[in-house]
Amino acid sequence: MGGPLGSKAQHKMRSNKLLPLSSIIFSCVLWGLSISLTKKTMGVLVFPHIAFYRFIISSLALVPFAYNKKFLWPDKKDLPKFIVLAFFTVPCTFLLQFAGLSFTSGTSASLMIGMTPVMFALTSFFFLKEKLSGLTIIGILISIMGIYIVIGGSVSNNNWAGDGLIILSLFTLSLSVVFSQQLMAKYSPLVLTAYTFWFGTILLIPISLFLYGPPPTDLLPSTWILLVIQGIVCTCIASILWNYGLKKISISKTGIYANIEPIAGIFFSALLLHEIINLQVIIGSFLVILAAIVIEYPQWKNGI
Repeated sequence: MGGPLGSKAQHKMRSNKLLPLSSIIFSCVLWGLSISLTKKTMGVLVFPHIAFYRFIISSLALVPFAYNKKFLWPDKKDLPKFIVLAFFTVPCTFLLQFAGLSFTSGTSASLMIGMTPVMFALTSFFFLKEKLSGLTIIGILISIMGIYIVIGGSVSNNNWAGDGLIILSLFTLSLSVVFSQQLMAKYSPLVLTAYTFWFGTILLIPISLFLYGPPPTDLLPSTWILLVIQGIVCTCIASILWNYGLKKISISKTGIYANIEPIAGIFFSALLLHEIINLQVIIGSFLVILAAIVIEYPQWKNGI
């Protein structure tokens, strides 16, 4: 009797982990798609105006959820934490990332975002005191190797100013993850995402208006469609999925899976921006996927 019960328990544990892992992976794919969509929108709008519309749309999409009886309003003592989280997540991360993307290609931007696991691992080590296992370190090294193989093979004219801004945005993103984990024990992924976007949009609007003034409103329907997809699908839905996964999986583990975003970004850059995928890109992508397998295989095997 012990065997079947144990098997059922392990199956349940694997199933319980499959959903948050799927959420993390799917959110990274959507963020990879957003790189190409943002790049296409930059032919019409400057980067602060893209962020302006993207987060107003995503914030409005979250308003109906506030009328749910299970929607938890934040305690007054948590408001400063929400505001700090919103500042690092929205104005800091996205303005820096969009500014960098305006100077460089979609492929190059995707590759720079491949440094996310390094940032997450370092942040978890220094701020959350999480220990990095040997396999985690090996996975990070394999992942970095894959990214640099792709950089050396496909991006010879990358803009270092743009790439540097994107790397800086990864640092602010990793800080936002630290603050979000402090609130996750109390608030659901939906509530956390909603308040982060609402407060972040309030902080973003004056910065955007100061940089470039009011955004234009006479946009083509195709541009509005791109903005709506970015706001609802690539921002709202992707962030809810990410926060759900982050509530179940440690920051160092999610950092490895975050490397799926640059791979998806490269794919969509080729598909939508007609950028080239060569052999180095394929090899590097394989190494990134291998890194995720190296990290998670022991947990999958043991049903953790």
